[in-house]
Amino acid sequence: MGLAPRQAASQTTNPCLSPQLSRGDTLSNIYSRTIAVTGEGFAPQVYRISGSSAYQVTDGHPTRPAFNETDLYDGRPVNSSPTVIGLDGNNIWQDKPYTNTNASGLMYNSLIWGQAPAQLHEGDSWKHTITVPWELGGPGTQTVTVMALDKEHQTVTLKREGYSEGFYDNDTKQMDIHTNDGTKLRVTVKPGTSHWTGYTTFRQGIVISDALLVTRPVLLTSGEQHFNGQQRQYILLNAMPYLPL
Repeated sequence: MGLAPRQAASQTTNPCLSPQLSRGDTLSNIYSRTIAVTGEGFAPQVYRISGSSAYQVTDGHPTRPAFNETDLYDGRPVNSSPTVIGLDGNNIWQDKPYTNTNASGLMYNSLIWGQAPAQLHEGDSWKHTITVPWELGGPGTQTVTVMALDKEHQTVTLKREGYSEGFYDNDTKQMDIHTNDGTKLRVTVKPGTSHWTGYTTFRQGIVISDALLVTRPVLLTSGEQHFNGQQRQYILLNAMPYLPL
């Protein structure tokens, strides 16, 4: 993965969470996401998507590295662009700035994870308020706990658990369901409290493996008809050997 230890120009977090990249390094990851809604009175709804991404480093800046990124979501055309990925969640794609609200991704994102202590020990934890809707939650609070630490290889496994209210970023506010009698209905979605938990392993700030599950009750309405449902969403992401897409 082009991750031989190198001295970064500066580090703003623990070495386990600080990218040490150089121009020409290459990285890849593979991922999937599932969204399922179940409840009484309607058929289960399941949506799945998967893909992989490849990154060639063009600038190894310690907090805002730049890449040539190529993404391939299965069933869709390949999408490529120069990109800047900031550790603070401020990114650039196709020369346009945007806020990185992904639940996972290539590397540590303090917008989602918070600012980690400079010194980490197994059992340490910190609380972080996520101030914006993001991929698997609304604005809310989570606790991050250090589950395992390998200082020699600059690797750490973190557990995150939190709660939020409201819609997610790019959340579905309406959906189609099929009632038990076969009727197709367009319903409005009202989310309840979300609860998420998961484990992520980082090496020098790069995500090696990530699993996150969020659940919440949802109220589905169409006119006078109401359905109580339960939604669960999860993401899986793993680093993989670099393979141009």
